Amino acid sequence: MGNNNSTFKRKNKKIVLDKNETMDLEVGKDLKYYLPNNYEDIDRIHMFHFFQRYIYQGNFSSPIEERLMQEKCKVLDIGCGSGTWLLDLANKYEKSLFHGLDNNSIFPNEIKPSNLNFMKADMFDGLPFPDNEFDFVHQGTMAVTKPGGFVEIHEPYCISKGFGPILNKINEAHISSCLQRGVDMKLLPNLDKIIKSNPNTPITYKDEKFYILGPNGGKIGMVNQDIFIGFHDNDVAMENLSPVLGISKEEYKIMMTKDLIEELKYTSPEYSLIRFWAKKIN
Repeated sequence: MGNNNSTFKRKNKKIVLDKNETMDLEVGKDLKYYLPNNYEDIDRIHMFHFFQRYIYQGNFSSPIEERLMQEKCKVLDIGCGSGTWLLDLANKYEKSLFHGLDNNSIFPNEIKPSNLNFMKADMFDGLPFPDNEFDFVHQGTMAVTKPGGFVEIHEPYCISKGFGPILNKINEAHISSCLQRGVDMKLLPNLDKIIKSNPNTPITYKDEKFYILGPNGGKIGMVNQDIFIGFHDNDVAMENLSPVLGISKEEYKIMMTKDLIEELKYTSPEYSLIRFWAKKIN
């Protein structure tokens, strides 16, 4: 997350997925977050968390719940944002210890469970933890996961099925904008194959749920419509996407708040949430 003026500078480094696997980072790329750090948008992040929990009927797919309940597990959430996922789990699994890390401190510093700790840090500078430290790593890396522990990644993904022309333009602009920032969104459906290529996670699982965006998806579709428009109807998203779309900021505002809403009344665009999880063997 970030405020209207914030940028996230990528450094000329490698991220270590495991000791035998690294990922090159591009040099000199400024990553601007689409979401400002005001209370309304933080509430929207909370809403998206509970939306995902409803879709999956749970906060994770990895088979680690029994250990969370009975053991003193250590859990790490990388890029924890406002900390909603961790707050939810820390309250439920009181015997386990939870850690959240993010570049922006929009997480609570005082009013939180005693078994939850947040840290402001930039993962691109390297994680401030030793290897083989955590039993469960959310949105993270193999290196700090213990052998026998689990890594889980979840992402929303648009299938481009049932899209109207306006939503299709917004989706293509988003994909193009992400590519400019060094992120290929089209790799997401095959992320399990990338994880599986690591010798420490030869068996990777994929858990995918589908839903319709907009009024034709019922109540859950309308909730997600509010989230989707909220994520895109802000100054940072407008600044990033309007040039890619080749329209003015005023035209972008109308597209998001009027034209798209009207289009969604007559279309049934299909989206999915995807969770990938794997157990580290070594």
